[in-house]
Amino acid sequence: MSELVREIVELNAGIDGDEDSPLLVVEVEGLAPTAGWTSVRLEPHVYITPPEDGVQDFDLVGDRPPHDASGDAAADALTEVEAAWEGPLEDWCIGVRVHAVDNMLEDEVFEPWDEDGEDESEAA
Repeated sequence: MSELVREIVELNAGIDGDEDSPLLVVEVEGLAPTAGWTSVRLEPHVYITPPEDGVQDFDLVGDRPPHDASGDAAADALTEVEAAWEGPLEDWCIGVRVHAVDNMLEDEVFEPWDEDGEDESEAA
């Protein structure tokens, strides 16, 4: 059975594709409470109506390894995990939020083809 991992360490969200078919790309690094977690993945929340804040929520989940009867303390060390998700960008989405047991992180997404926004290097 899947469950939330312990903590989100890093979150990167962006837009790929083109203006006609934009893709939301989310990459995350986290910490699982023990070694041996499998099927670590991002599960998007499904909305009937778009959220008022324009943020797409995800859960960072995985499958905990079977309990080791030996009680090996080394297996209880925090272990790095990674996951990524790619899918269509909803027109209401301005950011993403990823949830874990101990924290959550947010990241804004910007349309790379948005010509109204000024590039930081041009502003200098």
